[in-house]
Amino acid sequence: MAQTEMDICCAVEGDYVPHSAAMLHSVIAESEPGTVRITYLHPPEFPSLACDPLRAMVERGGATISFVEVPDAACKGLPVTGFTGKATWYRALAPDVLPDKDRVLFLDCDLLAVDSLASLWATDVNDHFVAAVTNVFQLDHVHRPAELGLDMPQRYFNAGVLLMNLDLMRQERCTKALVEYGRTNRDDLMFRDQDALNVILSERRLALHPRWNCMNSVMCFPWAVYVYGTRATDEARCHPCIRHFEGPGLNKPWHALCEQPMRELYFHHRGQTPWPSVHLEGRMPPVSSRAVARMRRRLRRLGGGVARRYGGKSDSAR
Repeated sequence: MAQTEMDICCAVEGDYVPHSAAMLHSVIAESEPGTVRITYLHPPEFPSLACDPLRAMVERGGATISFVEVPDAACKGLPVTGFTGKATWYRALAPDVLPDKDRVLFLDCDLLAVDSLASLWATDVNDHFVAAVTNVFQLDHVHRPAELGLDMPQRYFNAGVLLMNLDLMRQERCTKALVEYGRTNRDDLMFRDQDALNVILSERRLALHPRWNCMNSVMCFPWAVYVYGTRATDEARCHPCIRHFEGPGLNKPWHALCEQPMRELYFHHRGQTPWPSVHLEGRMPPVSSRAVARMRRRLRRLGGGVARRYGGKSDSAR
């Protein structure tokens, strides 16, 4: 029986080309040959010399890749300076940028596939705009969904892994709504496009098991059980399908001080890309063991407050 082809999409700019290569290598390595079609969105200034080595790597793995340039005019008026650039908005533009695609699986460049994505691709999104995993917030950001008008923190999803129903999004003119919201609220978007995506799409979002986007927060925040339930949280931690190294700085596996679980997988896949050598980023002063112990005690004390914000239940997945 022939395997169904998956349409994988990513958006890349600046120094993230090698990281995108590691991500794509992991997806291809966990897939049957001939089942992965990659759409690589990039800005006009993307280094064309990177295309040939990327294409060669992808084709060696039995997949295909097409490069799509997104004009800067599409991001006019959106916040694109600071901690994120233009490419982070490309997922919001995907329905219009990819008119020939009915749906895509949009993946961030700071994640790795740990298992086959075939069953995720087979998920029936039906009348949903997207399928995505609920976000787990750090303590000082739990208030963000309420600020955006969402009635509970569990409404807010992480945009690092999105199964996007592009056909339905085009019918409902979602890109227009997303861009308008981004432009109008450009100074108030804490998480840029992710905030906009949640405001516009969350009412028609299909919640996924956290195995499909096992973030650092899922791995490390004790209050993740109040978001997904104990069983689902344990399943995601023990058997993730996608490991997502979300967050800034030392959360990334290529940071010198990163201690996130499964970091070594990044170097495994990066070593098989056209950019096998990794220059580790970041240098920070050492932190004493006493400081770490104090931080852990504070997290335990604050955990009760977070539990109340999430409803205080951990025995079943939501």
